[in-house]
Amino acid sequence: MKPTLEDVVRSDMVVGGYRIEKKLGAGGFGKVYLAWRDGSPCALKFIHLESVGEWGWRELFIMLRHEFPNVVKLLSHFKWPEEKPEYLVLVMEYVPGVTLYQWARDNNPCARELVEKLLPLSRALKEVHAKEVLHRDLKGDNVLVREGDGAPVLVDFGAGAMPNAPRVTGALAPANLRYRSPEAVAFFLREDRKRGESYNYAVRDELYALGVILYVLATDVYPFNGPDDELLGEILDGDPKSPHVRNSRVPRALSELCLRMLAKAHARVPNAEALCAALERLLEEAKADPRWEVPLCYGWTVDGRTTEDAPELVGHDPQAWLRRWIRQKPKRGKPPSPLAVAPAPPAPPTASTVPTLRTRVRRAAPVLVAVVGLAVVGLGQVLGQLQPPPSTPTPSQPLLAPRLPGEFSLADSTPWATHVHEVAPPWKPPEADAGAAPSKADTSAPVTTMTLSSGTTRMKKKAPGSQAEKEKKANGSTGANVLLAVAAAANMACPGAQVRKEPAPQACPAGAIETMTRQLGIPIGDIEGNAGLPGWKKGNEPVHVKEGPISLELVGAWKVGTDAMGRGGRLALPNGTRLSGQLCVGEKHVYGRITQAVTPTGDTFTVCMELWESGLYRGLEIEPDGGAIKVRPRVEVKTVARFE
Repeated sequence: MKPTLEDVVRSDMVVGGYRIEKKLGAGGFGKVYLAWRDGSPCALKFIHLESVGEWGWRELFIMLRHEFPNVVKLLSHFKWPEEKPEYLVLVMEYVPGVTLYQWARDNNPCARELVEKLLPLSRALKEVHAKEVLHRDLKGDNVLVREGDGAPVLVDFGAGAMPNAPRVTGALAPANLRYRSPEAVAFFLREDRKRGESYNYAVRDELYALGVILYVLATDVYPFNGPDDELLGEILDGDPKSPHVRNSRVPRALSELCLRMLAKAHARVPNAEALCAALERLLEEAKADPRWEVPLCYGWTVDGRTTEDAPELVGHDPQAWLRRWIRQKPKRGKPPSPLAVAPAPPAPPTASTVPTLRTRVRRAAPVLVAVVGLAVVGLGQVLGQLQPPPSTPTPSQPLLAPRLPGEFSLADSTPWATHVHEVAPPWKPPEADAGAAPSKADTSAPVTTMTLSSGTTRMKKKAPGSQAEKEKKANGSTGANVLLAVAAAANMACPGAQVRKEPAPQACPAGAIETMTRQLGIPIGDIEGNAGLPGWKKGNEPVHVKEGPISLELVGAWKVGTDAMGRGGRLALPNGTRLSGQLCVGEKHVYGRITQAVTPTGDTFTVCMELWESGLYRGLEIEPDGGAIKVRPRVEVKTVARFE
C-alpha cells in the first residue's frame, strides 16, 4: 500500500527547513500543516503533483506574481522530497482565526458589523480584479476572520485564474453549486454546448458569489436550496426571497443591495468598485439608524426563547411546522453549557451480569417498546414548548426527563437546528463542499478547497425543476419527525454493566469534525448501517479480525436528510467509499476508530467515526470460537465528536 502524506509527515520532523508542529486541515487537492522556522509560524501546503496535475501550479502562479491586501500571502515554495519530488509545497502566511461563517455563528453580529467585514473584502477583490485575477471559489469558508484585528482574509486561490496561468479542462470552475450565477447555470444546461467548451467566468460571477455570502450572513440560510436539479432551476429563475422578509432584523437598504448582487447579469452590481461605494453609503446610513445595531439573530439567552418563537401547531403537519419554526428563528452566539447530571456509579460486574449477544438482543426488545412509550411523552413535551418555559425547575419536573429544548438538540453543544449552512436538520442537508480550513483558533489560511467528485458540488445535467432522485436506505434513516430527540435518547440506553477493556479516550483528528459536519454535511451522531468488514460475503457469518489497521467499505450510499421512510435526502458519501482506521481488541468487544474516508473517485476526507453494533452499542461483540477473534462483519458506522 502506497504511504499517504500522514505516513511520511509527522510532528517535529523538518521539511525544507521548517519544523512541523501539527496538521491543520485538508481539502480536495492539498493538506496543510502548521510549521515553524526561526521562531515564526507559517502554514505548509502540500500539493501532490502526480494526482493534482496542472491544478497544483495555479495558486503558485497567481500568488507568486501578486500580493493583495486582505489576501493570504505566499512566503516561499519548494518541491519535496528533494531527491525525488512528489509534492509542491507552498509556504504561506499563517492566519489564526475562524471562517467568516463561524465568526457570524460565534458573535451574532449586527448589520453594521456585516458591512464592516464585507467592505475590506470588496476592496481586496477590487485590487484582485484590477490585475485580471479571479478567485472563482468565493464562499464564507474561504474567508478567515483574523484574530486580533478581526480583519477578513481571503484564502485559497487553488481554483483561481489569470491570463497565462496554466489551463485545465472542465466546463465550469470547481465551486459549490449554491454560489453559481444564473448565467453559469444557463451555460451548463445549454443543449448546444460543444464538447470541451468552457464557461467564461467573469467579475459578475464573483459578485454573485459574494451576494450569496451576504445573504447567508444576514439570514442564516442560502437564497436557494434543495436537490441539485431543483436548485439549478431556482438559480436560473433568480427570484430569491428578500433578506428583510426572511429576517425582519435585516435593514431594507442592506437587503436591497444583497438582491442587486444576486440579480440577473444585466441588473447586478457591475464591479467591486461600485460595491465598495454602496457599502460605504450603508455605513454612513448605519450611523443614524439604531436598527443597524441590533443582532441579526436570536441569542442563546432565556429571553430569546418566547412563545412568539413557535408558530401554531394545531391543524398543521408537525414536520412542516418544525421546519418552519427552526428556519425562521435561527440562533447565534455562544450557547450555554448543558446541565450535567452525574450518573450513579455502576455496580461491580459479576459473571451473571456480563451480557452475551443473546442477552443483548433480548434486552433490546424492551428498549424498542420504551421508545413507543417515550414517543407519547415526547409529543406532550413538544406541545408544552408552546408555553413559556419556567425559569427554574419545579419539584414536579423530573431531572431525568427534562422538557425538550426549543432547538431540539441531540446532545450537541451546537444544535443542527440553528445553522442551515453548517449543520442542518436531518431533512435539509447543509453545504457539503470543502472549506478553507477548520474553524478553530489555529485555523491556517491556505487549505486547498476543491469540489467533491459527487454530490452537490458536481452538477448533474438535468432539466430545471425536475424531481430529485429518490433513493431509499436499506436500514432506516435519521428521520425528520418531531420525536427525533426522544428516539435518539432511547437508542442510547445502556444494556447493563459489562466487563471490557476499552481503549483510552482520544480526541478526533484535527479538522475531522469540521470536515464531517460542514464539508460532507453529516451531523455528529448520524449512523450509516451498511458497511462490511474484510471477508464479508453474503449473510452475516463471523469473520476473523485482529488488532491494528482496518479498512472496510460502505455498502450503499451514506445519505443525509432522508425522511422517515428513507426517501429523498442528499448524498454525503457514495457507495463503495473506503473507511480506514484502527481496530482495538478488548476482552469482550472489538472497537473500531475510523479516521479517513476515500471515495471511489479518490476524494479523501479526515473523519471521526466509530463502529457500532445494531445502532445501539459501541464496539462489536466477540463471537466465541476458541482462541480466534471473530465478529459479525456487517457493522454500522457512527460519526462522533470524540473517541470514547
